[in-house]
Amino acid sequence: MPKKSRWKKMIGILFLIIVLLIGGKIYMDRKKEDDLYRHGFSLLEEQIATYIVEHYAGVSKVEFSPIYVDWSIDTIETVPVIYDQSGNRAILGGNIRSQNINFSGFGVPTGFYALEFNYSGKHIIYLGASKDGGEIDVSNSTVLPEAARLEKSREIDDNIDALIADGQLTAIYKQDGGSPNAEIVYNLNIIRGEVDDEWQ
Repeated sequence: MPKKSRWKKMIGILFLIIVLLIGGKIYMDRKKEDDLYRHGFSLLEEQIATYIVEHYAGVSKVEFSPIYVDWSIDTIETVPVIYDQSGNRAILGGNIRSQNINFSGFGVPTGFYALEFNYSGKHIIYLGASKDGGEIDVSNSTVLPEAARLEKSREIDDNIDALIADGQLTAIYKQDGGSPNAEIVYNLNIIRGEVDDEWQ
């Protein structure tokens, strides 16, 4: 093989190795990032769902959208949805036009006090609310700790009240014991981009 051809072949192989290394690093970085999001949002979704089914009667189901990562507006969020016993479906967060009220979403920047890595690459996860009202470190938790279970949430309460007043939900009311038979559907799929229409 001519020397020039061997040199071109070596350059081609070297280029391919570099591309594979860069691609592998991007893939591993994305995987680590996704693992962090799934860890954090599994706890946030459990916190939201637990509060609703433990404090509201008349709820048949609580479900969540995928986790939407939209860096164009610096948000990472999930959309909780409540169903009443009549099958009515209402979305938490967003705008209720008839009342000219806009509720914040659930995730980043709201919902979490921190969702990041520390210097050694370990998860740092602080939920923005807890049983005593302040943020709480859940970095080492895989299920919602007792101290992170909400006793009250004005944000969720006001949102549900507005949905009831708007007629989107019926026969749902605050009551100790809540809806023990309600179905909960968690969702830790990750989508990069804007929230789909079905969750707005």
